[in-house]
Amino acid sequence: MPWGCDGRAQAMMRNAAGAGWATRTQQGDHSMTNDITRIATWVQPQEILLDVEIRDRLHALEVMADTIGHAHLLEPAPIFSALWRREQTGSTALGAGFAIPHARINGIARPLTLFMRTRLPVVFDAPDGKPVSDLLAIMVPADGAKEDHLQLLALVARLFSDHGFRTKLDNAPDTTTAAGVFRAAVAQVTAVSL
Repeated sequence: MPWGCDGRAQAMMRNAAGAGWATRTQQGDHSMTNDITRIATWVQPQEILLDVEIRDRLHALEVMADTIGHAHLLEPAPIFSALWRREQTGSTALGAGFAIPHARINGIARPLTLFMRTRLPVVFDAPDGKPVSDLLAIMVPADGAKEDHLQLLALVARLFSDHGFRTKLDNAPDTTTAAGVFRAAVAQVTAVSL
């Protein structure tokens, strides 16, 4: 099992593979390459917040919803409600200090992502009991393809299971460096898929 990747993350990766990647290989490698490349580009966060003072899980979701809303001219309240509803069905923390808060929302045409590193880890009801300091929020269109959503979640779980990737993000001194870490990871994923 990869570093920091518990059974939930492993199951998420298997489910996404079964939900679409495997069936698309029947259409030929070119189709699968296009899907992986398209989905990998969605991983690049549009917003990055580093060393944020967060009180608890609820506050983390509020900050993410507010940032996404203001950055994309969306009302933050429905974003927060969607994230909180999803969180109430089960924690989006995967373990090893990482969580993927995600939800479907209206008003967007493609997935939006936001990376947030908290100043101090916060309790997030993770399966391993460890607090969370790295969060990647994913908002997908309400009417978007479920298959794309699952593949995006699986790719994020795979990236954050990589110790080198996590270390680089944890050590990024600024948002430009953190964005570069994501760009390099996305480039690596798309290069491997070619």
